[in-house]
Amino acid sequence: MADVSFQREEYRAALAAWALVDDVCAGQDAVKAATTTYLPQPNPQDTSEENATRYTQYVARAAFYNATGRTLQSLVGAAFRKWPELDVPGALDYIADDIDGAGVSVYQQSQAVLGQVLKLGRHGLLVDYPTTDAPASRADMASGRVRATVASIDARQVINWRTEKRGAQHVLSLVVIAETRETVTPDGFGLTAEAQYRVLRLSELGYTWEIWRAGEKKSLELVEGPYQVLDGAGRPWDEIPFAFVGAENNDASIDSSPLKDLADVNIAHYRNSADYEDSVYLVGQPQFYMAGLTEEWRDWMQQSGVYIGARAPILLPQGGSFGVAQAQPNSLAREAMQDKEAQMIALGARLLQPGSAVKTATESQGEQEAQHSVLSLACSNVSEAYSKALGWMARFMGADGEAALTLSQDFVEQRLDPAMLTALIAAWQSGKLPEGDLWAQLRKYGLIDPEKDDETIRGELDTQDPGLGLTDTNGSDG
Repeated sequence: MADVSFQREEYRAALAAWALVDDVCAGQDAVKAATTTYLPQPNPQDTSEENATRYTQYVARAAFYNATGRTLQSLVGAAFRKWPELDVPGALDYIADDIDGAGVSVYQQSQAVLGQVLKLGRHGLLVDYPTTDAPASRADMASGRVRATVASIDARQVINWRTEKRGAQHVLSLVVIAETRETVTPDGFGLTAEAQYRVLRLSELGYTWEIWRAGEKKSLELVEGPYQVLDGAGRPWDEIPFAFVGAENNDASIDSSPLKDLADVNIAHYRNSADYEDSVYLVGQPQFYMAGLTEEWRDWMQQSGVYIGARAPILLPQGGSFGVAQAQPNSLAREAMQDKEAQMIALGARLLQPGSAVKTATESQGEQEAQHSVLSLACSNVSEAYSKALGWMARFMGADGEAALTLSQDFVEQRLDPAMLTALIAAWQSGKLPEGDLWAQLRKYGLIDPEKDDETIRGELDTQDPGLGLTDTNGSDG
């Protein structure tokens, strides 16, 4: 019996790490909702209701500082400080506004994909095309009735895959994607969800896909397909248009999450915080005490009450005493938190606290390169995967020409200081620096619009008026 829900061993092994990083990046609510998964119960052998209530309060008082999530936002923001470069044939111009058929642009989708690669170390892109009996006409493509799209596939959805060697290449021959199918309830308002599996195959027919769902006997059955997919010229596909995106490379193996080490320390910091806040609650408040009371005096004070304050004298019997006990500070948990904060800074959580040391320009540039080396590789892999996917889209649409998306790797804002600007202008004026190279440097530092080429700049300079364009008029001051 076919088991379409089979999960590869390496996929199952990666699930716990993926869940950890995902929850940590999601923030405090997700981490606290996991309860004992990330914050063990201090005395688990006590199963009383009182102990369960105390653990609930223990979790509530803990503070989670989301250094990992903020680091992720910082890295994605650095990568998209400059918009990606999109180069596609005219038939694919629509992806700048809608690449997935749901109104998400290629820029928005690639931003989300990069975030997933940094979190989990793995993602997927599936190029899809409406099933037709014959190649779609140009009119259908131009009107938008038939368009190729790219679906963003979470790493946790790809439960099984297989590759085979064809010639000198290893190509995907099977991909199984776990999905959720939503159907509207009979009243037209509610939704019901059921699991289904999309199977992508490469066989003698070329690329085919099929859908499996639970049948009447609750066992998984083939309910749609297999459908043979044709390209824009009506030819069968010789590959599955699915691309893995990894943190290290784009092969089918599962890469480690770039943020996993940081997330581990973040959870350890959270556990220290729970102990610290619990100790603050238990011993942080002053404890009042009285000594030397007889039973009669004790009962009278309990009945009358005791008021503490400068204008409320406390009447005590002869030999009685009143005092306040205060626990000595216990900084061990706090010191452990500070140690882990330093570790998180070393692992890349630069937003946790700003550096106080004064660094030279060379030191700062070296630090930026070290911090962004993982980000650079991730950006390169995302660019490569999208370029491959866009090539498949062009083949679906019967379009000719290059198709590529390139994410910027210029993560650090570069500033042109006056001395360097003066030196550039002097070198150009003395004939030691070509005009085009001067303009290239000014584009690099944002002094000239990066979209303007040399001819555009030269034309504007030739046609513009000298000076500021102010009109001289004779006034009363002559």
